[in-house]
Amino acid sequence: MELVLMLTFGFLEDPSDILIFFGRFHPLVVHLPIGFLILAIIAQFASRWPKFQPLKPFLHYLWGLGAISAFLAVLFGYLLSLSGDYDTDTLFWHQWSGIMVLVLSLACYSLFKKQGKNTPFVKWPLVVLVAITITYTGHLGGNLTHGSTYLLEYAPNPVRGMAGLPPKKEPRPKVTLLDSADIYLDLVQPMMDAKCISCHNPGKKKGGLLLTSHTELMKGGESGEVVTMGDAEASELFRRIALPEDHDDFMPSEGKRPLTEEEVDIIEFWITTGALPKGYVTELDSKKEIIETVNTYLGLDQNTIFGQTVEPPNTMLIDSLTDNGFIINRLMRDNYFLDANFSLSEREITQADLDLLMRLKAQLVWLDLSHSGVTDEHLQQLGQLENLVKLNLSGNAISDTGIQHLSKLTHLESLNLYNTKVSGELLNLLPKLGKLKSIYLWKTHIGDTLAIQLQEEYKNLTIVYERENFE
Repeated sequence: MELVLMLTFGFLEDPSDILIFFGRFHPLVVHLPIGFLILAIIAQFASRWPKFQPLKPFLHYLWGLGAISAFLAVLFGYLLSLSGDYDTDTLFWHQWSGIMVLVLSLACYSLFKKQGKNTPFVKWPLVVLVAITITYTGHLGGNLTHGSTYLLEYAPNPVRGMAGLPPKKEPRPKVTLLDSADIYLDLVQPMMDAKCISCHNPGKKKGGLLLTSHTELMKGGESGEVVTMGDAEASELFRRIALPEDHDDFMPSEGKRPLTEEEVDIIEFWITTGALPKGYVTELDSKKEIIETVNTYLGLDQNTIFGQTVEPPNTMLIDSLTDNGFIINRLMRDNYFLDANFSLSEREITQADLDLLMRLKAQLVWLDLSHSGVTDEHLQQLGQLENLVKLNLSGNAISDTGIQHLSKLTHLESLNLYNTKVSGELLNLLPKLGKLKSIYLWKTHIGDTLAIQLQEEYKNLTIVYERENFE
């Protein structure tokens, strides 16, 4: 039949778009014969018991539906294969095993339609053979789509050994510190595995490009190299992933999940710094251009403080703070993290107040001391409240000298410095507050130039300055 089609239409070497269009229905249609034939196999064996004897008159219909759907799967599968980019050997065996499923299902339909005339010596081996052939065909289809090791990728080593595969690679430890993040091994390759490998593996080598390793990636594909070391703009790989999603050349294609903006930025940085097979991000990024993005991408900016369990505070201490003008609220039903607000006390904070507050060091995560007479000297003590996530110091006479004492507040996500005397020394503090997400600088001594500089350096930080929201 293939020869007749080739001679008649001549589309094997240059298939028309309409044929490829119909071929794309193969992944949809291919599940129909699997369902029908597996149901037929189960019903066939179940009919051996008296309880399921009424199924016998309908068995040949199941085999017939399986045969019809198998024919459609073979037809659409053949049309899909014309698009190329598949491993030739695997495709050959997948096609012929699919044809074998069609032939066997037709045989079963013919055999079981003649009730009582077939012998168990023929029908039961035939049913078992259909089951084996379906499994083998599906396995080869998975190899074409996901690569030859897909099925056994997570199998125990003894099973992998029997299949002739090497032992499983030890997974890389999860990155918990930015200093241990490898640009290719921890970032680029996992992106390729998640978003690109399904089309660029040994079974489906689209465009002749393999993305299973750094070595294969650097070899390029049918059109040559896809990565130009040191030049992202000249790299075909970067061009394809940075295009608008509706562009014909955009990758990944075929409606697959695209790379995120962060992932595109990281790949651009990787190529620009030489597309190396290994190298720590912090060593490569001397200008700190990508560190913040990597922090966010790896989830290193996520606050772990709320995963801790703290002891309940002393009730007498809470009463003392309340008597001194603090409003204390519990933030969680199943934990004892607290919010303390002194801004409504209508008096200035004293050393005695701070001494009481320090006894809540473990529980205190939100603190509002706005318009409370806080000074630079007070900040030296407040800087020891290392569990703080939100701190409001607005309306206080604090300066660059005082805010340097806040450098140990590594869990801080929100810092309000509205209407304070803070200025340029803020540049020395921000790098130490790795989890900071928002900062309020309206009515400070921060000038327009410095505000813009801060936003350029900290793209993921929301800066509120003179009613302008730099995001």
